[in-house]
Amino acid sequence: KERFVIRIGERLLTLPVSDTLWFSSKDKVTFAGTLSGKSYPVDFSLDQLEKMLDPDRFYRISRQYMISLDAVKEIRTYSSSRLKLDLQACADKDVLVSRERVSDFKQWLDR
Repeated sequence: KERFVIRIGERLLTLPVSDTLWFSSKDKVTFAGTLSGKSYPVDFSLDQLEKMLDPDRFYRISRQYMISLDAVKEIRTYSSSRLKLDLQACADKDVLVSRERVSDFKQWLDR
């Protein structure tokens, strides 16, 4: 997939995947976060996005987040063998890599 068509009221906007830093899911709505600091609702679940997007560029870190490598500003160790990420253009300060995905996430980072 190279772009998403986003509906904003009466308008349609195209959002290139290359401008997307992360996807998050909250209350059954999925949002795409962009380089410009804006987030837009997309018509796909994280499960669907995981199948559509390049796994070299995007990684599913938890049930709530899928991130691109470009989104990661800082990685810190967190309790119970988890990692806490500081993401670009993301207001959520508690972005955690799930315990089950930490090892695979480190391998993804280190490719």
